[in-house]
Amino acid sequence: MKKRPPFFRRLKNVSIAKKLYFTVGIMALLIAIELMVLFFSINTLSSVRAYVGGEGLWSKAQKDAIYQLLKYGLTREEADYRKFRDFMKVPQGDHRTRLELSKDQPDMEIAREGFLEGRVPKEDVDGMIKLFRRFHSNFYIHRAIEAWTKADEVIGEFEPIGEELHAEITSPSPSQERINAILRKIDPVNVRLTLSEDEFSFALGEGSRWLENVILKLLFIVALTVECTGLTLAITVSRGIQKSINEILESARAVRRGDFSRKAKIFSLDEIGKLAGDFNEMAEDLERLGKENREVNASLERKVALRTAEIESKSKEIEQFAYVASHDLQEPLRTISGFVELLQKQYRGKLDGNAEKYLDYIVQASERSKVLIEDLLEYSRIGREKEARDVDCNQLLQEVLADLDKMIRECGASIKADRLPMLQGYPTELKLLFQNLITNSIKFHRPGVPPEITVRAGRQGSLWQFCIADNGIGIEKQFLDRIFIIFQRLHTRSQYGGSGIGLAHCKKIAELHGGRIWVDSTLGEGSRFFFTINGVG
Repeated sequence: MKKRPPFFRRLKNVSIAKKLYFTVGIMALLIAIELMVLFFSINTLSSVRAYVGGEGLWSKAQKDAIYQLLKYGLTREEADYRKFRDFMKVPQGDHRTRLELSKDQPDMEIAREGFLEGRVPKEDVDGMIKLFRRFHSNFYIHRAIEAWTKADEVIGEFEPIGEELHAEITSPSPSQERINAILRKIDPVNVRLTLSEDEFSFALGEGSRWLENVILKLLFIVALTVECTGLTLAITVSRGIQKSINEILESARAVRRGDFSRKAKIFSLDEIGKLAGDFNEMAEDLERLGKENREVNASLERKVALRTAEIESKSKEIEQFAYVASHDLQEPLRTISGFVELLQKQYRGKLDGNAEKYLDYIVQASERSKVLIEDLLEYSRIGREKEARDVDCNQLLQEVLADLDKMIRECGASIKADRLPMLQGYPTELKLLFQNLITNSIKFHRPGVPPEITVRAGRQGSLWQFCIADNGIGIEKQFLDRIFIIFQRLHTRSQYGGSGIGLAHCKKIAELHGGRIWVDSTLGEGSRFFFTINGVG
């Protein structure tokens, strides 16, 4: 037998309440981590966007400064020179920020003032500074910073040109020839500056795409971790509890028949394990007392009944735990779906193909988890109705067919039904039983062959026996007994979908009504599902 990891061996020995707290706590921690990743991702992408906007402001200010300088050479108006100086403050402010952030211990106030002088919106300043500090060594961001540095060096050449032009124009005898010669210096500098601006834009664009890919992969990994961890914990705890409860119930049934040799195996040291130990001790006491004095059998049988009732009560508590644990898993999945939808809306059309694909994977994984959790909740709710009621199976079948109308029309299915009985039962569970079997008959039809489904019913002694037959793909003989076990799937999700819980639902419902369920099937020729109901017609 394969040994479980130490973590799971320790987990099975803690109390049920602590298992629940631990599961919910782990999920809360993972959700907190995911929210932090989402917060970091959105802020980082917003900072990249701010740098793109800042580059636009820088470039526009540089072009306006050149225009005002050229205009000053023609008009010789001092106002045009002052406008040139004003426009040059934008790249000068960004230049001061770059120099300050390149230091080992930068003065953040100086860096902020530089960006603000560069007309960067106040709410974007801190994010841009953090992006520069965190990713300055990244290949793409480093290239962008190098291009920024070259551009700063080139744009700095406009200052002496402007001062030289200003000195010539304000001189006592300005020379037009000299002014023209100074103006001709502007164009070569502008050409070199344009090359640096293009390099900055290209590097920033590549860096932006790199950051998007990294962030989306990180989000995908975190979301997948949340999903897998939550389902693994829930399934592990639920199966462990169910296994222990079934073992105790089997021993209780044996004791009820008078077989005291059947001991309940102890799989854990939690409340159920202690209950199994107490039950075994009780069984040993009963066996010893039975041999010593047969006259006390009546009293001992009452003790067995009390202990059995206690076990059944504990079983209901465990089902409630499974319900609560599965229910709590829905909240993190809603959080994942909500934030992914937010990302898709905010960045629709801005992400590359891989990014869109990763988001789609997250959405698909969340939807599959939602379906599985819904099925688990449905499984835990079966049998919660307290009283049986009169059920008209004909009306119940019509309600099921109305719910499945779209599915029936899409595949062209034909459904025939005999006159069905009126009986005593639990209507919600019976409706789910019919719905699961008819849905499977439609889902597992042969390609190109419209589904043909027949529903029949007849008396078998005190039981009503129902049969739902189809002309679908059928089931191999070796799988006929396995398909009613929870989480057993014979096909991949890409073929037919499903959670592997539907037929387990059917088995539990049939047993709830004092009956059973079985199947007769031939591969490639269809299946006939039979179930019996102990109801008064």
